[in-house]
Amino acid sequence: MMNDEESGNMELMKTTFPTFILIVLSGLMTACGNQYIVNDIKLVQTVGYDIIQNGVQNAAIIANYEEQGAKKLEFYVTNSDNMFDSIPRLKTKLDFPLEYGQLRLALFGETFARKGIKATIDSLIRNPRISRRMQFGVADRDALNILNIPQNKSDPYFLSDMIEQNYKKGNLPLTNLHVVNFNLYGKGRDLFLPYITEEGREVKVNGIVLFEGDKFKTTVSIRDALLLKMLLGNSKFGSITIPIKESNQKQEDSFLMYSIGSKSKFKVISIGPPASVAIHLELDALVRDVPPWMDLTSEDQISSLEKRMEAYFEKEIQKLVSFCKKNNVDPVGFGDLIRSRSNKWNAREFQEHYGELEITVSAKVKIVQTGSS
Repeated sequence: MMNDEESGNMELMKTTFPTFILIVLSGLMTACGNQYIVNDIKLVQTVGYDIIQNGVQNAAIIANYEEQGAKKLEFYVTNSDNMFDSIPRLKTKLDFPLEYGQLRLALFGETFARKGIKATIDSLIRNPRISRRMQFGVADRDALNILNIPQNKSDPYFLSDMIEQNYKKGNLPLTNLHVVNFNLYGKGRDLFLPYITEEGREVKVNGIVLFEGDKFKTTVSIRDALLLKMLLGNSKFGSITIPIKESNQKQEDSFLMYSIGSKSKFKVISIGPPASVAIHLELDALVRDVPPWMDLTSEDQISSLEKRMEAYFEKEIQKLVSFCKKNNVDPVGFGDLIRSRSNKWNAREFQEHYGELEITVSAKVKIVQTGSS
């Protein structure tokens, strides 16, 4: 039998040995990773890409952390023969190494985006330090002009936060690095990105850019962005102004609708060619700011308004799809949908007949809240 002293030693070993192992493992894990002191690196937070004569212009907003966590923003611009040479040229202007772990936004100038953005996205995807949640945008002018607007130079995350806010609480479909990678390389679908414009020395999300392959093709309004968001998933918190008119009125009125939540269902009627697809949209809505002649305490008027909204969304979605077919862009991913239903799907054949794609749309709207309630 153990005496009291031996028993105590055994209990001590049981207690301290696991702790010792945890300390050793923690040390090994720490030693395996690269450690950086924030004062000894340059953290790139926003980048911009533009086309210039005989080359590429790259802009970078960098955080320089000073004493007691204070942060000073630095703005750098480099010109190079090609995109891949821009980072080495930027490094020649810096006193510390670059790090991309805090990169939140890549902004493309419109001219740059029209020439193609695949090489740039490839470069960003290959960098393991860049978060898959980083955002992209396309400026309606040079990216440098947008980044030079004072509010962006004082807050390196302003644009990325603006895009993310418009996705979470507005009309934008999701467009982070993970989604962009999926849309760019996925078969039977096309890329889309937020469109950033200037208004009175302020910037705003002014719709989305639709790409053919990796090249800027056309734009749609922030209003149509909500329709695309409805087709791609839940459009919660999106809003739209809907026109309305009584039969005896000469001038249209309008009201504001907020999406409480939505679901879209796609059914392939025929794989074609040309293919045929039925779309069914279910939408829960909040309605407010209705014309004075509407009585939202009346069940009959609410039911009538729901049917008007159903007809409105059926027509508007048809118009959006027709616009996409006319411009040979497929942000909804109809090609991918048909591919999933056929083992003989051919990308070139689908593209040749994409303009003939037949779409039927049905909508079911339920007003779950009104301004009066």
